[in-house]
Amino acid sequence: MVKAGQWVSRPLVSLVACILAGLLVYAPALNGSPVWDDFYLIRENPLFRSPVFGLEVFRHFLFFDSFSTYYRPVQNWSYMLDYWVWGGNPMGYHLTNILVHSLSGFLLFLLLRHLLLGLVARVGDKERPEMGAIAVLVAIVWVVHPIHNAAVAYISGRADSLAALFALGAWLLYLKTLCSSNRWLKIASGISACGSLLVALCCKEIALIWLALFLLHLFGFDRARRWKEKWVIVACVAGVFGIYAALHALPGYRAPMQDGPPAAWDARVLLMLRALGDYTGLMFYPGQLYMERSISSPAIYRTIAIWREHSRYEYLSIVGLLAGLAALYFSAKAGRGQRLRIFGAAWFAIAFLPISNLFPLNAEVAEHWIYLASIGFLLFLAGSVIALPERGRLACAALAVLAVVGLGARTAVRSGDWLNAETFCIRTIAAGGASPRILTALASVYDQRGDYQKQEAVLRQTIEQYPEFLPARMNLGICLSRQGRIAEAEALLGASQVKADEVSRQYPRTWPAALHLVQIRREAQQTDEAFAILHEARVRFPEIWQLVKYESDLIRETTSPAAAIPTVARFAKAHWWYFDAWVTLGALRGAAGESDAAIAALHHASRLDIYDGRALNGIAQIESERGRPAVALAVQLEAMARDPDQPGQYVALAGILEKLGRKEEANAALRKAQSLVAEARRSS
Repeated sequence: MVKAGQWVSRPLVSLVACILAGLLVYAPALNGSPVWDDFYLIRENPLFRSPVFGLEVFRHFLFFDSFSTYYRPVQNWSYMLDYWVWGGNPMGYHLTNILVHSLSGFLLFLLLRHLLLGLVARVGDKERPEMGAIAVLVAIVWVVHPIHNAAVAYISGRADSLAALFALGAWLLYLKTLCSSNRWLKIASGISACGSLLVALCCKEIALIWLALFLLHLFGFDRARRWKEKWVIVACVAGVFGIYAALHALPGYRAPMQDGPPAAWDARVLLMLRALGDYTGLMFYPGQLYMERSISSPAIYRTIAIWREHSRYEYLSIVGLLAGLAALYFSAKAGRGQRLRIFGAAWFAIAFLPISNLFPLNAEVAEHWIYLASIGFLLFLAGSVIALPERGRLACAALAVLAVVGLGARTAVRSGDWLNAETFCIRTIAAGGASPRILTALASVYDQRGDYQKQEAVLRQTIEQYPEFLPARMNLGICLSRQGRIAEAEALLGASQVKADEVSRQYPRTWPAALHLVQIRREAQQTDEAFAILHEARVRFPEIWQLVKYESDLIRETTSPAAAIPTVARFAKAHWWYFDAWVTLGALRGAAGESDAAIAALHHASRLDIYDGRALNGIAQIESERGRPAVALAVQLEAMARDPDQPGQYVALAGILEKLGRKEEANAALRKAQSLVAEARRSS
């Protein structure tokens, strides 16, 4: 046991083990396409496609068209890096998620290897390798546990692992300052620890819990530090928190979602026990995994039949109560490992409290919320194992190895759920997670595919199951309008317009109802009504580019390109970072004959996306039209370097080469365009 412990607790061995474990169990997710919020964060999100947004991200919440106030600028930084390295290839984003999670597991091992020596009494030289082996097993189990799938296989879930990576790094750098004898190295390590903590806070708000756990250990378990030292550390932490608070205030106020009154405290306590029971069950047996787990039903006590149907909720309450009592009992039980059990139980309790349902949440249980609390759960189990005699510890070590294999296999299976949006939604629904948001997400998949009959069926199912979920009615109206069933669509979209104010305060992204109603009016040649609906929607949603763009298109169609310029120019000036707005402004100015102003707008747009060549294409077209083909050629080649696989790029190049009299090269460019089109058809 001693030799094995010495070998596995070597940092290099543990690093390789964590990375290999992460890559093996999450390999099925590597080929996954964007799912759910991924469509926004790595597709529509305007603030990650260029390094020029490095500071701008600190002035915005993560989601633009939302009630949420998630402040995660470093998450956007990570997407910037991914976009620079991988372009739009989702595999690269998934690989980053896996590596960040695996490296977090390795840093967790390094931290536990140090903390266990102080948390387990009477650790002699012969037992130090055993502590290292326990640290490795805890870290590996944590890396492969399937309950973390939504934080690793889901691109949008990486905020948890990013926060863990930098919070663990900050803790380890703090420990580095304690053992360093060099004054300047001590200062550098301390400053780096504060910087890493600030970065962790800017990754996700959960880093505040990491901070609470650090302070828990400092004041409750670290006997080597004097009180004076502890208060100096607290002062440094307070300074970092002050900087974070100032940064968090940069985006300004956002109106919260209007929801019903909070539940009574007795109901909240019951939900807390159910959540604890659900999480406990998933830690031991992660058989049924899906996002946004429900642990309540308003109708549960209406009839005996309904109560029997939902009796699992009562079982969850009992399991949660027993888990809490067991934690208290074993923490109070004296003996070897007691301090570790207390620390693990306290870790879990502190990390569980914000997700316990005692406070308002946007869901009752979500698997990725247990990402941090699960470490405390595993530490508590480790403290219980340490209390056993040597044979018992050996048996538990063997059991832990088997658990790694079993949990890893379950994680690999679960990772396959994230292959694409349709697979994710269908498997979630099959597992019992048919929430209105999941059903709406599935309907959106069929919408993007143009399969409106399937979309309609899913939306009608959503309305039947959740009649109060108004976005489903709105989306059904949009679906019917796309099928040409205008009368039915108008009835639903018109009703959405009547309740627009109420709905917009309760649900995000409700502006598409107004936009599609405008389209119906436009196609019916009712231009004045279309403008009236647009103006009303613009007042309600002033930051939505799609509404501005549609209004500019309508003005251009009914009046002239020059008349549409002010509408777009105002938006672009207020949103210097919005690529599509500046491309549209350049196109309008070009169509209005304002060549120099158009080129200036398109040059600005070209800085906002390092791979999109549309802005440069527009400049090349303008230069070619005003008789400067040599300049146009240079710009067009720059555009092609950014986006070389688009057939339209070669068609544009051929036109410029024709003007320069280079016919053979122009013909070669056209042939290349044709081959790219044929290749695209074969791959589809």
